[in-house]
Amino acid sequence: MTRTPRPTRWAAVSAGAAVVAVLAVVALVAWVLARPGASEGAELAQVRGSPTASASPSGPGPSPSFSPPPTRDATLGSLASRDTPAPSRLRIPDLDVDATVTGVGVQADGAMVIPAAPTSVGWYRFGSAPADPEGHTVIAGHVATREDGPGALAALRSARPGMRVVVTTADGTEHAYEVRGREAIVKKALPVDEIFARDGRPLLVLITCGGEYLPELRSHRDNVVVTAVPV
Repeated sequence: MTRTPRPTRWAAVSAGAAVVAVLAVVALVAWVLARPGASEGAELAQVRGSPTASASPSGPGPSPSFSPPPTRDATLGSLASRDTPAPSRLRIPDLDVDATVTGVGVQADGAMVIPAAPTSVGWYRFGSAPADPEGHTVIAGHVATREDGPGALAALRSARPGMRVVVTTADGTEHAYEVRGREAIVKKALPVDEIFARDGRPLLVLITCGGEYLPELRSHRDNVVVTAVPV
């Protein structure tokens, strides 16, 4: 009777090494998919034409999956009420983005509030709206959450110049924009005054997280910033 040989110790070690290698490849692929693409098209300052802004930012606060950019004082009385309708829906057909837009302010630490639902994004309601004659309409959303996976703006890292963006406001009006540029910016170097400017030509600025995830900070290293102009 022939006895079936048992796997040797070296075979077991080899099999274990193969599993580790596969897991390493999977982790690498996940990291590559999570980071933003290289900047493409015009930078925000170029599209804006002027880096001057009208107020100073406050500091950002931590968040498990999205550290939003620092924002302005939400107590500014001049924008407490507005005549222009607020955004209610954001669509980027080429990226299959279709999200509900919610007006948001800031947290106690000065960080922009971001809706938790993965299908929702936040519009900074103390800034400009699509129908305003000047200033930036700023909309931000999670790239992903631990509970729900990819967020509404996860595909923003693939935005390219020429893509169409449509923002629908509460009165049913559709405001069309064309993407001019996408930037991957380290959060510490984020040009907050330019992003949240209330002066200058009207622009749409979309923001999400990207780049390497830093466990010690519970945050991604970069922000993906997409700039679009009205058409």
